[in-house]
Amino acid sequence: MKVAAITAILAASLATAEVTWTFQKFENGTEVPFSAGPQTKFQSQAMVLVGEARKRNRLSARASAATVTSSNWCGAALTGSGFTSITGTWTVPAITLRSGQSSGSEPAISQWVGIDGFSNAALIQGGTLSQLVGGRQENFAWTEMLPASLREVSLTVDTGDSITTTVTMTSTTSGTVTITNNSRGTSIVGTVSGGSRLSGTSAEWILEDFESGSSLVAFAAFPTSTFTGSAVRSGTSTSPSGSTLIDLVQNSELCSATLSGTTISVRDS
Repeated sequence: MKVAAITAILAASLATAEVTWTFQKFENGTEVPFSAGPQTKFQSQAMVLVGEARKRNRLSARASAATVTSSNWCGAALTGSGFTSITGTWTVPAITLRSGQSSGSEPAISQWVGIDGFSNAALIQGGTLSQLVGGRQENFAWTEMLPASLREVSLTVDTGDSITTTVTMTSTTSGTVTITNNSRGTSIVGTVSGGSRLSGTSAEWILEDFESGSSLVAFAAFPTSTFTGSAVRSGTSTSPSGSTLIDLVQNSELCSATLSGTTISVRDS
């Protein structure tokens, strides 16, 4: 079968998949009234591979780590089979204009953890998005299960807040996403069904240049940021050690990732 035909079948399959979310909100452990946020114009995507990079020595618990390059992802991915859950903690950074960008370009980044998307078209994820709008940084929390776009959730997120997100795959077409603002003691629990069929072949900690419409948004400059966390694989908790590292490359390298012990660092290049 020709590649174009395969692509058309995949697109049709994704387009007919229905993604349904329900949400709960908690403050200091007590459930409170909640109104779900809207679908957004933004969409996170499966990793777009630019090319395989040679193995490079990194600051790592292991002597070296494989590195790949992508036009939209920067971070780390554990790969294999049997992944059912992932947790990550990060701080929402203060983003700035990159050299040559104008304020009208409204550059942005997103930070998230998720299951799948590294080597397939399925993905369940949750995290935060930061964008410069009118020169002012705006942040919000979001969930997503492909092929639907990001759904904003009503969780207050400020620059400098500590965020912990846990994504759990409960079946091949369902899961939960819990996003906690540790700085405020608030959290959102989203339950999803439908969407692209999950396989549990990867778990990721990612800083992303996401899409608006069919194009990547302008990629904001950011200070070095870190993820800490773990994943569950075949019922056993595992650290990020041994992950494949992902560097974000467009016309040039814009973000590089390193792994030291259980901490993933993403650095503006």
